[in-house]
Amino acid sequence: MVYRGKPSSACERCRSRRLKCDQGTPTCSPCNRAKVECPGYRNTLDLAFRNQNDKAISLSQRSARKKQHATTKTANIRVASSSSSSSSPEYPNSVPYALENSLSDLAMGYFFSHYITGGIQEGYMSYLLPLINDPYNVAVISALNAVGLAALSNIRSSPQMMLKARREYTKALSETNKGLADIATSDRDDILAAVVLLGMYEVVTCSDGHFIDRWMKHVEGAARLVEYRGLKQLERREGLEMFTQLRLHINTCDIYRKRRSTALYIRLTENAMKYRDENDQIIDLLCLEVIQLADLRASIEDRSIYDPGEIIRKALTIDANLASLFISVPTPWQYHEVENPFSNGPQIGQTVWGTTYHLYGSLRASNMWNNWRSVRILLHELIIDTVASLEGCSPGPERRQQLALAAHSRFIASQLVEDICASVPYHLGAGTEDSDQVALPVTGAGGFCLMWQLLIAANSGLASQDLRSWIMDCLDKIGYSMGINQALAMSQLLRAGKQSESLHLPENHNLGFGRNHFIGLIEE
Repeated sequence: MVYRGKPSSACERCRSRRLKCDQGTPTCSPCNRAKVECPGYRNTLDLAFRNQNDKAISLSQRSARKKQHATTKTANIRVASSSSSSSSPEYPNSVPYALENSLSDLAMGYFFSHYITGGIQEGYMSYLLPLINDPYNVAVISALNAVGLAALSNIRSSPQMMLKARREYTKALSETNKGLADIATSDRDDILAAVVLLGMYEVVTCSDGHFIDRWMKHVEGAARLVEYRGLKQLERREGLEMFTQLRLHINTCDIYRKRRSTALYIRLTENAMKYRDENDQIIDLLCLEVIQLADLRASIEDRSIYDPGEIIRKALTIDANLASLFISVPTPWQYHEVENPFSNGPQIGQTVWGTTYHLYGSLRASNMWNNWRSVRILLHELIIDTVASLEGCSPGPERRQQLALAAHSRFIASQLVEDICASVPYHLGAGTEDSDQVALPVTGAGGFCLMWQLLIAANSGLASQDLRSWIMDCLDKIGYSMGINQALAMSQLLRAGKQSESLHLPENHNLGFGRNHFIGLIEE
């Protein structure tokens, strides 16, 4: 996928006659004046890119073969020299110039096709398009290249791609630090976008079981930057979309940290609704309920709420609000169920679990529903745990009511776990050909959104061992086919038998910054 420059958005008649088209609807002014039917407008986003992955691969391989003989001696000398001056290097010190250019094209194409294309409604990170069109936004472009190269390196086991990915990451990190250090540029959209992509790079290159700690540090740094940018960011499409995407991670981080949301963050969420279409305001209303869960967890942690009865009442109130909010959702956010033709056979190893699976109108819709399900699972886990803590503290009739409540919560949460699993085929690209009305999901972004939700489902204590095994297989598919190493780390965590409450971190976790140096600038 290669960027071809900005195509004309004029109608076909104006383009052929070289007329200035004002792109009016339902007809442009030149066609209206000529009293002819306007032929309409094409999708400029689709035209902006040309799939040249195979061609780029062929060119890079041909270039590498031509240069191989001529560069063998030079490369050997460089490797030997490097070995004598330092510990054994992991890779050669250089990559041929032509190959580096081809790798950059591949990285850009991979990222566009997996995370950007599809328009503002379906493209997971389509807000990046105007930012990377500006050649001065070096941090964003380098960070995007780093993520694309790292993912391709994981998929193809290519040391050359990972070497260039690390170089691009270092360049992006340096440029981001400069932008954050300058008060005139620190609140720009491209700087926040670079921070998001640097965090994404860490997810793609994850190499150990401490991914939760590193993810939280990235989110905390991004959250401070979001609040620093203030309300004006919501007035721009790019700013609103970035805020919306980051907000999900901020909410999850607050829940895990058992920390209250800040007043400014709540105000940003409330004001975001003013800049959305009426149908899209449901995602802000959902967020406000999620904030209530984070605040409840914080209150339990600092013991400002400690009575089990009050904890259960508040959890039930939040869950009832969430349930009523989604009784009737706007049409763009709805989904439908499809019968699983393989439901009579063995489940493990198949893309579909259970008797049905879900098809959605967009990745945004699927992600919203799974966020809703994940939050409700956490609420019902809290109710189940609170009831369990009351064992031996209540008389017979009262205890029977408590056990009935816990059983009801287990039933609801089990269904929510099944529903998250029913969304997997859509995220992994299966079954979408059954409906002409369903947009094809972007594979990389689909896996990126699904990982945490699958981990919550598997760690809920409500998934059978067979279902946990199926979820591990799904995480492996995301990791190996999409080049997202964090999915493999999650799968390994589950295979090691780490079945704990979704609200808790694994024991003996160490908080560390990893390579997240830019967070220090934000904290200052």
